[in-house]
Amino acid sequence: MPVPCGSRHQVCEDDHDGRTCSGLAGSRSPSRVNAALVDQRPAFRTCNRATRRTALATLPEAGPDYVDPLGGLPSLLSLTRRVAGTAAPRLERSDIIPALSVDPVLLLRALRGSNAPILGSSVEHLHPDSVLSKLGSGALLSMVQAPAPQARDLGSLFRLWLHAVASAVAARSLARIGTLAKGVDPDEAHACGLLHDLPLWGHLCPQATTGTRSHVGVLEWGKLWRLPEKVQTCWLAAHCGTSETHAHQDLVRVVVAGEAVAILAGYTHPGSTSRVEVDLVKSLAGDDLAGLVDQVRVGVRKALARAHIDLARLERSAPRETLASTELRSLPRFEDGIVKLQELGGSEHDRLVLTSLVAAVCHYLRFDRSFFVQWIGKGQTLLIQTKHDRTAVPVGGRLVVPSAAEAALMGRVAGLGRPEVLGRQQDLRFRLLDHLASDSVLVVPVFGGSTTHGLLLLDGSYSVKQGTEEHERTKALAMAGVCGQTMTTLVLKKSDLRSRKEAQTDSLTGLLNRRAALGQLEREIHRLRRREQPMAVLMLDLDHFKETNDTYGHLTGDRVLARVGQVLCESLRGSDVAARYGGEEFLVIQYDTTIEDASIVAARIYKGVEAAGRELDVPITISIGLTDLRPDDTVESLLKRADQALYASKHRGRNRFSIDSIDPGDSTESHGPHDPSDSHP
Repeated sequence: MPVPCGSRHQVCEDDHDGRTCSGLAGSRSPSRVNAALVDQRPAFRTCNRATRRTALATLPEAGPDYVDPLGGLPSLLSLTRRVAGTAAPRLERSDIIPALSVDPVLLLRALRGSNAPILGSSVEHLHPDSVLSKLGSGALLSMVQAPAPQARDLGSLFRLWLHAVASAVAARSLARIGTLAKGVDPDEAHACGLLHDLPLWGHLCPQATTGTRSHVGVLEWGKLWRLPEKVQTCWLAAHCGTSETHAHQDLVRVVVAGEAVAILAGYTHPGSTSRVEVDLVKSLAGDDLAGLVDQVRVGVRKALARAHIDLARLERSAPRETLASTELRSLPRFEDGIVKLQELGGSEHDRLVLTSLVAAVCHYLRFDRSFFVQWIGKGQTLLIQTKHDRTAVPVGGRLVVPSAAEAALMGRVAGLGRPEVLGRQQDLRFRLLDHLASDSVLVVPVFGGSTTHGLLLLDGSYSVKQGTEEHERTKALAMAGVCGQTMTTLVLKKSDLRSRKEAQTDSLTGLLNRRAALGQLEREIHRLRRREQPMAVLMLDLDHFKETNDTYGHLTGDRVLARVGQVLCESLRGSDVAARYGGEEFLVIQYDTTIEDASIVAARIYKGVEAAGRELDVPITISIGLTDLRPDDTVESLLKRADQALYASKHRGRNRFSIDSIDPGDSTESHGPHDPSDSHP
């Protein structure tokens, strides 16, 4: 009796009448029968079920679940270095595209990273150039040069890898030829050919994988990692052993055919029953097949050579069954990092402290990416303040609502002050990890004194770093503690500055208060007298303000005072000082300003106040008295002359300014809106 489609570890035995298999929870035979390559020939359709049963019978019993292809498989480029006994080469930006073209694990990791929600929009095109443009060379070089973790059954891994490269080369050639389908992009055919059966590697050589297994099906990985739809469709076709899909059918047909050509070229894989597939391709391609197979063999060697891999040398190395992880990235001295972070103690802004912290933990410890996050609102949402991931892409999605499990762990870390690893658990959704495109992060509290400023999230997604050592947690906590203490100091400085500012500021107008203005005036008198620089002082008073309060009420009076403060700020330079002197009186100090220049400002002010009254629908005007600094002036004498000039403005009709004169016979000169001599703007 046929097993229902979607049962794990059984091959779907339903032809679906040409429709796509929707049972995605299970696996299929690694022979991945390519009878659908010739789906226009009914005679070959009948081969599907029998061939799949035969292939399934040849398989060793696989584990009950899927292996995460990113968490359980090493980058093949790192394995080649280990097998050949060579260190990671110094690669340039120009070496990245060839590396992405031959390493399916590396390409998949790059696609996942470039489509992380935190980086904003997804990469839909499968061209390696698109991935390079999104992530940048720094992040990709970190992935390429990452050391390989411990691996077993290397022979099977290398066979799978060469099979994937050959399938990609063949798919590119078939796309260029256009015999099977027209209009297929050769670069996309190459990428899909390289990736098409990667989720099944854990079944084909289960001893070679170290990742955790889960009930997540083939397409769930693709959706979780926001992979392009074309990749997900090819995974589905490889899973079901068919090229008949609703979407991207031409691309899938080319990829499936490319795999069959790769097998014919000698690039098989563990557990495959390749004879049937080879016979099918022979019957389809005829005499042209020999040339295509030769092209694939040559193309594989050229592709590997562009990635600095000598295939002949690799084959002679005869990889051992087990390869321990001994290649480690050399790190600078941790103590130097602590010293550099301590040097930030004199910083004025916490942004510099945070950017230095997220960069330091990656530079001095074995982490690939770091993020600083804070709770906002009522503690339901995380704000990603800054990141360090070796990309030039700014944070695209700053806000994320973590799942209950994530929030609970982070709350525990903040409460206990102890780092913990946040990793995926069976059948649970992790919105924060999905947002970061990460499988696990080390959560480190950033606190100084009794204040927790936020959390540091550290991961090793570029180098498949699994877990953390206790000493790494201790060092990360130490770095976070240094910066946390600096941030606490900054908070105290800002609080002190805010308190001093509030003590010197009038709360209604936002201007300096009387005490602060007089103190500043006294200091400037001594400074400017020594330098023989001019200074002007303006005393201002609202006309009939008591009547305004009585007529319109005190709330309107407060609005008038606040608006006058705005007029002063709009009329003055940034270096000038404006203060509320008391009640409806104001004081303006203009440094390096002559009395003539100050009179222009005075005219601008009284006209601006009159216009503001029309805006508020309240008739308000202001009278102004001007004077300038003289050799023997004190604060008292300077303000006395300004007050006398103000009294002159009041006496001569208000809504005007008057200038104190040195000539004792004509003590003030007055200018107002109705004076013919008033030529000021």
